[in-house]
Amino acid sequence: MGRPRIVSFDLDGTITDTSFVDSVWLEGIPRLSAIKNGVSFEEAQKSVIAEYNKIGRKRLEWYDLSYWIERFGINISPEEILDSFAHKIKAFSEVPEVLEELRSEQYRLIIVTNARREFADPQLERTEIKRYFEHVFSATSDFGLVKKNTRLYRRICDICHVSPKEMVHVGDDRFFDYTIPRRLGILAFHLDRTHGHSGNRVIHSLQELSEKLSRKQLKAV
Repeated sequence: MGRPRIVSFDLDGTITDTSFVDSVWLEGIPRLSAIKNGVSFEEAQKSVIAEYNKIGRKRLEWYDLSYWIERFGINISPEEILDSFAHKIKAFSEVPEVLEELRSEQYRLIIVTNARREFADPQLERTEIKRYFEHVFSATSDFGLVKKNTRLYRRICDICHVSPKEMVHVGDDRFFDYTIPRRLGILAFHLDRTHGHSGNRVIHSLQELSEKLSRKQLKAV
């Protein structure tokens, strides 16, 4: 195969730890709902998660903090709740080194995430890694799409002026970040930090991605 030109990364769970987003959705929203309705945190959390699941990850509303604030009748702005958990933002330890390595190999680096910009932008700013990326694409904010079919990835390729075969994508969601881009012909890797899966296209840290994309290893994948 020819050498890819672009390496595309998911964000949450791939570049950044999920503590920030998990705290917003699973702690912040339930706690405010509990106060509003006069119930225990545990009861509110169970109810909130049930409402999330009714929508599901393939719909735009899932990712929209304003939608959920209105749905639960909570008196807070999205900015306030995001700021309250900003201290939990952090990148995985290997990220800066891997991004430096890939950039030194002349790869163009981008992010393709389902997260809305109000989640993505502060994470990239606080971790000080935004400078590595040529583009940061929010599927939901920028295109009104979710990474559930090849349409989004095709648009990203067109914007970046590359064919699918010239792009690599890596992420922690096996469906959004592995199955779907592969259907378009993108070289995709499933990042499984739990070590629950194995295979030639499965990696357990981003350092393994850097190794697989080295000139010696690329033909093997």
